[in-house]
Amino acid sequence: MSPTATLEYSSNAPEPLPYPRLSAHHLLPTKEPDYLRLILTAKVYDILKETPLVYAPNLSAKLGNQIWFKREDLQEVFSFKIRGAYNFMASIPEDERWKGVVSCSAG
Repeated sequence: MSPTATLEYSSNAPEPLPYPRLSAHHLLPTKEPDYLRLILTAKVYDILKETPLVYAPNLSAKLGNQIWFKREDLQEVFSFKIRGAYNFMASIPEDERWKGVVSCSAG
């Protein structure tokens, strides 16, 4: 690169995309998502069962910290993926549902 060439730095990057699917009451004053509110108001609790947190004593001792597992494998579908998929589909506005949904999973 020649000494006169100009470099493009990350400060020239475009502004991050806003959160178009979130209502104003789901945003913090900083305009970031209010994740706690989103979790507590998720529609997924209508169809899925609440799964326990299970303490892992051996791993906790080995790592010198408290390690807990969220047992989503106890769902009927044996996966946590159902939470995100269902919650997303349940939040699609009525006027956009006719478009349908395409999804895939890598495992």
